[in-house]
Amino acid sequence: MGIELMLIPIGFFIATISSMVGLGGGVFIVPMLVLAFGLPAQNAVGISLITMTFATISATIAYSRQRKINYRVGILLDVLDVPGVILGVYLTTLLAPGRLAGLFGILLFIIAIYMIRKREVRRSIQPNPRRGLLGLSTRVILICLAASFASGTVAGMFGAGGGTVDELVMILALSMPVHIAAGTSVFGMALTNTAAAISHGTLGNILPGYAIPLIIGAVFGAQLGPRLSKHVKGQTLKKILSVVFILIALRMIIIPYISA
Repeated sequence: MGIELMLIPIGFFIATISSMVGLGGGVFIVPMLVLAFGLPAQNAVGISLITMTFATISATIAYSRQRKINYRVGILLDVLDVPGVILGVYLTTLLAPGRLAGLFGILLFIIAIYMIRKREVRRSIQPNPRRGLLGLSTRVILICLAASFASGTVAGMFGAGGGTVDELVMILALSMPVHIAAGTSVFGMALTNTAAAISHGTLGNILPGYAIPLIIGAVFGAQLGPRLSKHVKGQTLKKILSVVFILIALRMIIIPYISA
């Protein structure tokens, strides 16, 4: 367990940063486990998912105490994830996922630069009983459903990145305050990560020796992240989020060279 104990601070650090900006840390945990610890990809994904399940549940509790979760939007962003994942997995049989990951990374890099330069525009998305489904406008509902399908497709193709799509849509298309978008994002990921982690658990892909120390660190890190977020201005938090997007983009861009 000597080397595995190193995973406690690693899980803490990744969960702190990812929960602070409302993203899952799987995009960093998976390559770390594969490249640094030599684990097979299926084990790395399973360990990452169970870690992020506990981390996002922990972060959801923290954000709910701050009242920074839009539950209606969060649920809508999960509705079409499964059909999207199915399409994404199917597309990997027709197209080269490595090259598509590179293109997605380039697009994400451009969006991240745009977010750094763009000033925050706050828009309240409060439920209105006079509106139809869930008290949300038709525009918001359609955007959320489209984003849900798109994020599922991205996750199905690349094994990660679905939460990135959700948060981009909330910030850029719905103009939600970045703090609310972060809380809503981790709430949505808590739902989907739990289902995915259970599936990997039944397949025996989760190795306790690696998962447990990561979970211990991640649970505490996911409590610290939202607390740090509370003390950071929206524009500053968005810039931090943009930097994380750039790191994710770089990882996506180099996938074709790693898999070549």
